[in-house]
Amino acid sequence: MNDKPEDKSIELTTDYDAHTINMKFSDNLKDDRERGYILSAAFFSFCAAQGLDKQAVIEMVSSHYDQFTGDNDSSLFR
Repeated sequence: MNDKPEDKSIELTTDYDAHTINMKFSDNLKDDRERGYILSAAFFSFCAAQGLDKQAVIEMVSSHYDQFTGDNDSSLFR
């Protein structure tokens, strides 16, 4: 019996002409909670590697969160 989970991947690409960041998920990564966990873990790992403290991350999210929400053309993710 194999208790080891399958490897999964997320590919990020940019399209500067369209002002978007695009995400492609591996076929075995369907669960939105798991996608969110992987993306947030990568974000926090990046912030820590850059030396940002917790307050800086809180301020960054507080200042920029609205740019990433909604179905309007200003949304960076599609």
